[in-house]
Amino acid sequence: MGKSAFITGANGISGSAILEYLVANTTSEQWSEIIVTSRSPFKTTVSDPRIRFIALDFTESASELAEKMRDICKSVTHGYFCSYIHKDTFEELNGANRSLFENFLDSLIEVAPALENVTLQTGGKHYNVHLHPVMSPAREEDPRVKETIDNFYYPQEDYLISRQKGSKWVYNVVRPEAIIGSTQKPNGMNEALTIALYFSICKELGADAPMPTNQRYWSGVDDVSYAPLIADLTIFVSTNPRCGNEAFNVTNGDYFTWRYMWPRLAAYFGVNGTSDQVFKKDVPKEGDVQLDFSLGEWSVDKKQVWDALCDKKGVPGAKSTFEFGTWHFQDWVFQRTWSATLSINKARKFGWTGHIDSYQSFVETFDRFRAYGMVP
Repeated sequence: MGKSAFITGANGISGSAILEYLVANTTSEQWSEIIVTSRSPFKTTVSDPRIRFIALDFTESASELAEKMRDICKSVTHGYFCSYIHKDTFEELNGANRSLFENFLDSLIEVAPALENVTLQTGGKHYNVHLHPVMSPAREEDPRVKETIDNFYYPQEDYLISRQKGSKWVYNVVRPEAIIGSTQKPNGMNEALTIALYFSICKELGADAPMPTNQRYWSGVDDVSYAPLIADLTIFVSTNPRCGNEAFNVTNGDYFTWRYMWPRLAAYFGVNGTSDQVFKKDVPKEGDVQLDFSLGEWSVDKKQVWDALCDKKGVPGAKSTFEFGTWHFQDWVFQRTWSATLSINKARKFGWTGHIDSYQSFVETFDRFRAYGMVP
């Protein structure tokens, strides 16, 4: 028998990427089964006899989950937690996601006696890059900053470490930054899809496509993490004994400035976005937040334009994609006035060699959106 994977959040960008990676890159002798779970009906673009689906809701207690998992998950050797639940307040968000992971871990430990590794995916928010300027690039050995009410990554990681002590299995924590990837299910933080919607609508309107940000973020240094590359790193560290009980950042391996990336992405959609963008507002102070204009406000009256575009291009099924646009989340990202990058030197030292040009990661994602019929 080969290894047995148990992947949560199988409809999400990261969970589906891990599934697709195992299907494409491993044999049945290496991985004999790939068990996936989600709360909603499972939808995937890959087919493999090793795939088994079980519907689970990790808001249920560990004992309830264990009863449902006992038969199908008894041979699991590697657990990959990629689940997230959204709540409207930070207090609810923190508590719900903390419990979500604890229920997953407790139930898996109970039913999987052959468990070898549990990998938790968190992200750059571990370093509080979403709140204020931090050391850039952020490194795994950086001391934790003050815990904030919206940052549930700390209690998740602490629980993982505490439950591992004295066990035969080991853990990993994987921390991507600004995930770029595709999925056929809605996602609350899908930057690439929101950008694709924006550029497509600007093209249909015959309008330029300035970046909705500020002068500091426009000219600063940034990085992103391509979902298939995250999957590559995840499988590498979780199956490499040298990497046990370690956390790893994961990004594409390059840095860029939006001033030069934005026009290239715009050109892919045939719309004008210039590196000489003129901003209406003055240069903000680092640490403040500022937008030259808001995507959330811009998008309010654009649904009819999108629907007409989908009809014109013969893909009426893509009309619903507009509802997946995470306009306000993108405002939240682009309003920052500081660089927030992650170092992947640690992964390199442990032997991981994954890399992709960030422009290519965007284009491959856009191409998949089109292949799925999500955008014209």
